[in-house]
Amino acid sequence: MNIGLVLHPERVRAREVAEEVVAGATARGIQVLAADDEATKLPGVASGDLSTAELILSIGGDGTMLEAVKEALPLGIPILGINLGRVGFLAEVEEAQIEETLNRIEARDWGIDERMTLKAEIEDGPTVHGLNDIVISKRMVNRLASLAVSVDDVPFRTYRADGIVVASATGSTAYSFSAGGPAVDPGLRAIFVTAVAPHSLFSRTLVFEPNRVLSIVAGSDRPVGVEVDAYDLGELSPGQSVRVTVGDIDARFATMDGKRFPHTLQHKLGLDGD
Repeated sequence: MNIGLVLHPERVRAREVAEEVVAGATARGIQVLAADDEATKLPGVASGDLSTAELILSIGGDGTMLEAVKEALPLGIPILGINLGRVGFLAEVEEAQIEETLNRIEARDWGIDERMTLKAEIEDGPTVHGLNDIVISKRMVNRLASLAVSVDDVPFRTYRADGIVVASATGSTAYSFSAGGPAVDPGLRAIFVTAVAPHSLFSRTLVFEPNRVLSIVAGSDRPVGVEVDAYDLGELSPGQSVRVTVGDIDARFATMDGKRFPHTLQHKLGLDGD
């Protein structure tokens, strides 16, 4: 059995936990593979083709999970996260559960949770898939971005704001939530549009069904930046657009504890004692 490994490259604790995981996996006859040069420096980790892995383990926080999604998404491989971050909505396993988790991996005892992705198609530029969100935002500190939004090729409205977050339900607890959007059960298939610090009386999050096509055009006077899952894709020039739709493929998460979104929200946001 092969499993892949993705870990936070700069976190000492991530390396320590990875060494523990690799030792436990090796003792169970599980081969650990990695594409990252730093990960392959760990004892017992081989450099290899992740397409042969049955599962990809992410060790770190949600940022590391998003890196694992980039590796796993085109391969259709499920991801399981060991959380070392402060919140970690995406990572299911805590450090205290590592031995139990390795036993269940050895037994191939996990379920699959499929999550909707988003696709960003930049005019005259790349097409990129993301799990959490697509963010179009200002690059000039003291100037608002002007962003014209169309839905199914019909002009909707022009926002003057610091930016716009287009999120999936999975990404609703990330930047969208910080910008005032709702926390949404990740099983919901919908597209959420939240303006960041809008210069307008209307600041509510908009929710669209998943077959909608959104187009965001940069205003005529200044460029804006585009990020997919915090990965910088560069700038939209004035008049240039990004087209956002539901992704062509779902992300696949391995799940072991069966915990549902209300429990996760309580635990991660410290609502248990309220």
